[in-house]
Amino acid sequence: MRRSVLVFFVTLLLGISVAYAGESRPSAEASADRSEVLVGDFIQYFVSLKYPSGVRVEWPSVGGTLGDFVVEASGGEAPRTDNGIVTEERWYRLYSYSTGHHTIPETVVTYQASDGATHEARTQALPITVKSLLPVDWKRQDIRDVKPLIPMRSAWGLFLGALAVMGMVTGVWWWRWQRKQAKTSSAPPQPPHAIAFDALSKLHQEDLPSHNRYEEYYVRISSIVRAYVEARFGLKAPEMTTEEFLQVASNAAVLSLNHRRLLQDFLERCDLVKFARYEPSGHEADEAFEAARRFVQDTAPSLESAVVSTGKIA
Repeated sequence: MRRSVLVFFVTLLLGISVAYAGESRPSAEASADRSEVLVGDFIQYFVSLKYPSGVRVEWPSVGGTLGDFVVEASGGEAPRTDNGIVTEERWYRLYSYSTGHHTIPETVVTYQASDGATHEARTQALPITVKSLLPVDWKRQDIRDVKPLIPMRSAWGLFLGALAVMGMVTGVWWWRWQRKQAKTSSAPPQPPHAIAFDALSKLHQEDLPSHNRYEEYYVRISSIVRAYVEARFGLKAPEMTTEEFLQVASNAAVLSLNHRRLLQDFLERCDLVKFARYEPSGHEADEAFEAARRFVQDTAPSLESAVVSTGKIA
């Protein structure tokens, strides 16, 4: 009798061990559509999770960033079940304006096993290289040397003729300059924000987005804002890349934190269209116009410029 009971328990323990050993654990794997991109280009990042049917899994909450990358959009596919194994996939659209070697960190998915304990399934980290749009040797490029002087004939006739022509040109220039000064002496120069508002108004009246001329629209509206910043705060914005300009603006402390964030978001959206070939919608074009208008109005030294609710500069 005792021997039969002993055999029963041994058989039971062996069955439990075999069943536990055969239990399939969840596994996670990460991949990307490319390992090298230009600054501002999109990267498609995928995470695939496989787990036994009946296991409870919990995906991590991803905010606006994933490591050094900005999460532009994310989504997932409906789970698929095959022979008791569930496959679930998530995707993320990422980009970065920081050049160099970066890493998409590992994604950690938690799950509850049949024994009630909580475990983790981790993906591998993915190395990504973000390249600059500038050539590799751009720092070594220099201004070309001047061409040699053209030798002139030593002749008094040529000298006197050139002197007479120079005198006539100088006289005409002086006469026209005097007339221009007489017309403009009474009118003070326009402040930078007034010039910017006038340029924004003309751009809005052309209505380039309705003719699908988005790239020209974003090039011009970003140039208007950069020219305004140069004149208003003395920063050489048109001669710098977006990354360099934002760094100089931050170091100079000429803008508040909110204004720097507004300007950064505006310029990054413009770069997406100008360099990454992103195709915006008409609504996004209106948002870009409103961001430019609000930035100029908020940083102007006075609030004398009127802005109507339709977005046109009065």
